[in-house]
Amino acid sequence: MGKFDGKVALITGAANGIGKGIAEQFAQEGANTVIVDYDAEKGEETANEITTKYQRSIFVQTDVSNPEALVHVRERVFEEFGRIDILVLNAGVAFANKVDNITFEEWNKTLNINLSGLFNTVKAFYNDFLTNNGSMVYISSGSALSGTGGGVSYPASKAGGEGLMRGLAKELGPKGVNVNIIAPRLIDSGKMMRVNYPTEESLRAVLDKIPVRRLGTVEDVANLTLFLADPANSYIQGQTILLDGGRTIA
Repeated sequence: MGKFDGKVALITGAANGIGKGIAEQFAQEGANTVIVDYDAEKGEETANEITTKYQRSIFVQTDVSNPEALVHVRERVFEEFGRIDILVLNAGVAFANKVDNITFEEWNKTLNINLSGLFNTVKAFYNDFLTNNGSMVYISSGSALSGTGGGVSYPASKAGGEGLMRGLAKELGPKGVNVNIIAPRLIDSGKMMRVNYPTEESLRAVLDKIPVRRLGTVEDVANLTLFLADPANSYIQGQTILLDGGRTIA
């Protein structure tokens, strides 16, 4: 028996990387999963793989910056599963840009996906959580606190997302909905981190700043996500948990 038998978990940005790892762990614990991503090829591949290995998974290609697209996602979820229990809000993009070279197009794209996309997803499923309780976990970033992440648009979008989720925790907590935030730093997902640390030398230098002397893993993020989604831990509410090997205190 899995911890999430009979539950339905939707994960945005789940075609690969951290989102995929989270979806796989939920499936291993018995949950049916919904893979939401813009990448159709990788998304289908991930959903098929999870269905074959663990539990039923479906893929819905989606641009989270489009509110109507999330309404369609909700329709698909209820057509296939008839319920929603867990939202993992992970979709995001990043540009390595400073104020003097960022374009307005890059700025707006970052906010449209990372912040408005977060709101669009929550808005589409909001009423369902009023009747079904459940939990929401937002995958933010330590950059919301540190201002790092390669430029200004990414930490700005993540800080805005944390404010949204804290407000939501106040709003939905009395309704029995658990809302929390994970702020990872230096997770070796093979994607975004390489933008800021492209060489082995730069990676070794940053390892010296992490007390546990290792990079975070996709499994680290997934483990904490499942912990926060577990009703047994529901007294943790509205919190941002830094997942960074102690770097922020170093």
